[in-house]
Amino acid sequence: MACNVLLVEDDALSRRNLVIYLQQSAHNVVQTDTGEAAIELMSQVEFDVVISDLRLPGRINGMDVLRHHSQMLPGKRLILLTAFGSDKTRAEAEAIRAIYYEKPISMEDLLGSVETLP
Repeated sequence: MACNVLLVEDDALSRRNLVIYLQQSAHNVVQTDTGEAAIELMSQVEFDVVISDLRLPGRINGMDVLRHHSQMLPGKRLILLTAFGSDKTRAEAEAIRAIYYEKPISMEDLLGSVETLP
């Protein structure tokens, strides 16, 4: 089943690779590189899944993006990606029921998380 996915990643190459992989798996992907733009997109489109990098340019980080989506549409899939993992960040992600991945990530694991029903 195709999902509407919001991908928030500031690294252009990583974002491109993730978009290609998700689209090849028949998912609809909207992409952006800032938390501010992600929040704006969430006000316009209902996403089944939000995947966000933790560290983003601007004032809104990836955890803020996921919290916002969780409040707007509880029960949707949330995935946090980070190259700067910590137990604290993992605990924060788990507190909002987000799946936590440290980079580099397995594309198969990510796809499984996107496609698994909440």
